[in-house]
Amino acid sequence: MDISKVTISCTKSDCLGIASLHQSHCADCQTPVLKRYLRLLAAPESLPKAQTLLGDRYWVTHDPSIVLDTQPQSSPAVTDQLPPEIESYLKLSTHLLHCPRVFGLTAKEKGYWLLEYPSIPLAPNGLPQHPQLFPPVTEAWRSAEPLQQLNWLSQMAAMLPSFLEQGAISTFYDLAHLGVNGGVIQIRALSFTQKKHIDFQTIAQIWQRLLDKTDKSIHSFCQRLAQDLSQGKITNPQQLQGILAAGITALGRSHYKYQYSLYTQTDSGPTRDHNEDACFPESGKVHHNFPLAIVCDGIGGHDKGEVASEIAIKTLEQELSKQLDALTPALITEAVYAANDAIAAANDSEQRRERERMGTTVVLALINKPHIHFSHVGDSRIYRITPNSCHQVTYDDDLGSREVRLGYALYQDALAYPSAGALVQALGMSPSRSLHPTTQTFPIDCDTVYLLCSDGLSDYDKVDQYWQTDIAPLLLGHKKISDVGEQLIKIANTKNGHDNATIALVHIQLKRQAAAPITFPEYFDPTLADNLTNNLMATELPPATTAAAAPPQTRPSVTPPPRRKQTNWVLLIIGLLGVTGIGLLSYNMWRRLQSADIVSPPAPETPIIEPQPIPDEPIETPTIMIPDPEMPEMETVADALTKNQIVRLQADAPIIAAYTPQAIADLDEPTVWIPGGSIIQIAQVNVDGDLLIEVCLLGDQTPPETGIGVLAAGNRGWSKAAQVETQQEANFIVTPEVEALCQRDATPPPAN
Repeated sequence: MDISKVTISCTKSDCLGIASLHQSHCADCQTPVLKRYLRLLAAPESLPKAQTLLGDRYWVTHDPSIVLDTQPQSSPAVTDQLPPEIESYLKLSTHLLHCPRVFGLTAKEKGYWLLEYPSIPLAPNGLPQHPQLFPPVTEAWRSAEPLQQLNWLSQMAAMLPSFLEQGAISTFYDLAHLGVNGGVIQIRALSFTQKKHIDFQTIAQIWQRLLDKTDKSIHSFCQRLAQDLSQGKITNPQQLQGILAAGITALGRSHYKYQYSLYTQTDSGPTRDHNEDACFPESGKVHHNFPLAIVCDGIGGHDKGEVASEIAIKTLEQELSKQLDALTPALITEAVYAANDAIAAANDSEQRRERERMGTTVVLALINKPHIHFSHVGDSRIYRITPNSCHQVTYDDDLGSREVRLGYALYQDALAYPSAGALVQALGMSPSRSLHPTTQTFPIDCDTVYLLCSDGLSDYDKVDQYWQTDIAPLLLGHKKISDVGEQLIKIANTKNGHDNATIALVHIQLKRQAAAPITFPEYFDPTLADNLTNNLMATELPPATTAAAAPPQTRPSVTPPPRRKQTNWVLLIIGLLGVTGIGLLSYNMWRRLQSADIVSPPAPETPIIEPQPIPDEPIETPTIMIPDPEMPEMETVADALTKNQIVRLQADAPIIAAYTPQAIADLDEPTVWIPGGSIIQIAQVNVDGDLLIEVCLLGDQTPPETGIGVLAAGNRGWSKAAQVETQQEANFIVTPEVEALCQRDATPPPAN
């Protein structure tokens, strides 16, 4: 198929327009044309012929491994069974800046897997500027600033632990797997190996090709780094990250000057009578060399959401302004906890319970030259924009993204879930020991715009559609920051319009200056190594790290270790992230929806935040209890119960379940009731004899009149194996119909 015959369908749902490859907008509706280039995961000998059409949809470019999606408005083919390699991509998806997203299949039967990358730079004719979508790291390295070079090494070092966990550490043993896209390291495709350790000598050999070609300002530093890697003096990735962080700090502070400007704006939008969003500093003004920006999206309806967002802004401003010059990721996380505590205290003082509880999302950016710190809770986002790229920095705290992160679903598939946009955490909904902010630190290595925004703008991919025409010109000096901010609010109101919209733009410029070469840190001093590692965290968090439950009334350790709004949000509160593994807890929150099957736990320990809905069409989606992938398992408990086993409870023998394995023995933690006669499946068995059980079909036993919640069909909870063993029905026969009922993706029928 000749390139002149290639047409691309419009992504607007009510438009049937098509565009040629060189057109930037749909001629019928002026929606930006989405030119989605994808990589085929296949051996070279099995790739399709160039300039052909796969499945009447994917046009094969001159490079047979790269295809263009000619129907970007349609979902890709998917399969119920994901290969282990694809699951690894999903579990590494929190490395948003670096790891490609699995898009789907070209066809359900014998199709190619497709990988997607953010903002591929295109030529005026609509084709990629680079045949392989982005240049290899060896090519980009030659023209990179020394600060960028150290940053790229740091990005690679930060990914080593999680890639090792997924069996993909060999990705970093061959530079052919690595490229640079928009100034950040981009993984072309994963390379898998059975090796269970990081070979730093191999990394030294691979990096030597890069380290030999460095500017004099870092040449001595890099040669010492290569030497110590090859001699085995660097033995863990945290040590390597600490060294590189020290080099970046020294280089950035001595060789570069930084200037930055900030603009915020918030608007209630065309369909809302009040504004539950908030921002800092003052909306509608340009602030020069001011280091802090905050955006909050309140949740709760009426005046509650706006109260919560204002409390968060005020508390964060107070906490962070105390020590702006000495802030670390740990201290920033503490400030987020303080904001959470302040909102929770306001809820408690006003005796707000369950659906009356208020809360808010938060994203913040704090400049501490030569770094910028970010922290977020919820689904408000941060984007990184350069003249040629737009990358989403934050990973949404919602159900759809969590399903991807745990390896359960492809992103495009997860978007179709009825509750995909359900929040899994927000400020003010629970004690800080249950809150897990994501705090990250990035070196500032080039002129960049960071956009913080609520989902009034980011919903329906509006940032991805308009960054190039409306934000990138700011970096080229063609627009003023205030004009860009006003235009983004206009886009939110006219192209979305269903919600409040709030933005903060942080425009950073740097200029190199002459200075002496940096020196290598004597990292082998254990105290120095600890300080470097603790105070300058990795570029990104590992994808599926989890932490032990904190003791009651204590906060978790703060040492630092992708949407569409649906009708009637569901707010799911989940205990996420920790180091040794806890179960993931979720609550189903409905606005104006009372359910006989699910009774919410009592406040204030597990308060409910009333989300702000768009069209009022209730969706009956059960709360989902997700197992912790880090939880140690054993296949059997005693002689009876095994993983994946299906049992039925005796007709008059209910059981009690908890939200986490740690909560089973804690009488202060909320529990739920599973009636007698229910059919359940063992989803996970841990070494302590605790079972993660999923309700396939609810029994018809009458619930007790104690206000205890009933675990709905399709939900999961933790219980003791001994309890299930004594209450199960003897000689229960599992028929094919029962097996089908217990499939994870099946929709459970109502109990008779």
